[in-house]
Amino acid sequence: MRFLPVVERELRMAARRRSTYGLRLLVALAAFSLALWICTLPVSGQAPTELGKSLFGVLTIMAFAYCLLIGPFLTTDTISSERREGTLGLLFLTDLSSFDVVLGKWAATSLAGFYGLLAVLPVLGIPLLLGGVTPGEYGRVALATVNAILFSLTAGMFVSALSREQTKAILGSFILVLALSGLLPGLMVLLTKGFLGRGVAGFPPVALASPIYTGQFALEAAYRSNPNLFWMSLGTVHALCWVFMIATMIIVARVWRQDPVQPGRSLLWVLRLGRTNRWQRRLKQRLEQNPVYALASRHRWPHWVFWALVGIVAINIYWLTIGVRQNPAASPFHLRFSQAMVFINRVWIAAMACRFLVEARRSGALEIILTTPLAIKTILRGRRRALLRLFFWPVLAIAVLHWWFVWGTWKPLATQPNNITFLRVQALHAAGSLISFLTDVMALSAVGGWLSVSSRNPRVIVLKTFLIVTLVPWLLQFFITTSRIVQSLTAGNYYWQYLVWPAVWVSKNILLFGWAAWKIRRHFRAAAAQTYGWRRARKNLTASLPGQNFSVHPAG
Repeated sequence: MRFLPVVERELRMAARRRSTYGLRLLVALAAFSLALWICTLPVSGQAPTELGKSLFGVLTIMAFAYCLLIGPFLTTDTISSERREGTLGLLFLTDLSSFDVVLGKWAATSLAGFYGLLAVLPVLGIPLLLGGVTPGEYGRVALATVNAILFSLTAGMFVSALSREQTKAILGSFILVLALSGLLPGLMVLLTKGFLGRGVAGFPPVALASPIYTGQFALEAAYRSNPNLFWMSLGTVHALCWVFMIATMIIVARVWRQDPVQPGRSLLWVLRLGRTNRWQRRLKQRLEQNPVYALASRHRWPHWVFWALVGIVAINIYWLTIGVRQNPAASPFHLRFSQAMVFINRVWIAAMACRFLVEARRSGALEIILTTPLAIKTILRGRRRALLRLFFWPVLAIAVLHWWFVWGTWKPLATQPNNITFLRVQALHAAGSLISFLTDVMALSAVGGWLSVSSRNPRVIVLKTFLIVTLVPWLLQFFITTSRIVQSLTAGNYYWQYLVWPAVWVSKNILLFGWAAWKIRRHFRAAAAQTYGWRRARKNLTASLPGQNFSVHPAG
């Protein structure tokens, strides 16, 4: 087949990356640790079948979360990177078609994701040994997870074909996957029950296109009641995968002929608030103050995206505080949606923290900046000012929303006898959440900056930043809080949850911030030149002079 050369080239590049094998090891370790942890939690007298059901449910949630979230990090920069670098047209100078290019690049970039899923599926079969899970249920859930990762990876390819920038592609693919998986069915239920006043029998029809609902229909109880729902949902989601792939092929066949920069002021340029006279004056002032600050803050679209996310959070808090009084049935949806927005905001902050330095490395601008008389402190100060300009007002608005949530939930209970206690608990919860969020922004900015210059694979920098600062500590917190020892010590003590854990989270963020800030200040130039670390320096030196034998001391 003609797409095999593209696959071979991409597979050779992927084989050199440690992240390909590191992702599989990390996912397998997380699944095994979660299974081992759940097996230590049963109380005395609990039947093994009940333990098997609970373990299977937790592992199923983890598998679907991995399948739906890994796609935006793996495939969203496959086509967009070729468009940025202007190399997409070179592939079409050969006898390759858009089918060959898209399918080849998708197969190569998706390999690491399927490796991770293969590490989860054997652990998912452990509940079969405990009982409570039938082989048919396991097979249907495994089939649904494979379908879910296909859905996530093809959606990432589709968004990648529409965008040139990595950050836009990551955010767009996250929105697309989460919207089809849970947001759209939830909005249909909210619209039907809350606004139209009609009942929803089971689920809305649009839920058949959700991979999450496919997993719910695969469970034994749901499958016995109506087997057709599972197969209909499985087929609908799989059809969406092919729709994404075919649409990507059609888009790629057209966009490679377009010029990298369209001349003139188009309507899209005006809608995006392009280079107005006021913008040019401000850019000139920033260039005189700090050229790095001017380069890092020259785009306006990140501000509008951030404010859009803040607006979505504000609407959700409105429904949690005021709208829930009129429609209490919608409260579970908004609670789950608020939890999803926490991770979306962290991913967005991590992407923006890595954006400038990653793009500067790709375009060669970072090497040009390092050849100028600018000091390292000036470069880092310019990037820090650009991030402060981007984050300050939206973060301040989120702080106001925290206290709006406290007031909105306390107001209906103001006349109750225990309203002061409830107010203290809610205020303590909001304060801990706000301080954790502020320190999250600091840690993500610092760690993202260091990884942007020190990591060798730019495609996984945002993922590594999100894992180190947010996801891995959150999983550790989940393991600790669900242990029997901690639950017995904190039973009925709300202050432990709302005071101790925020303090631990803030301490974690401060340590990560201090580590990353020290690293980037001391090793910025060496990391930017990809010579940081004695092993990498030795490898580069021996590669440049293969006929010589060098011995480099670690301290040298």
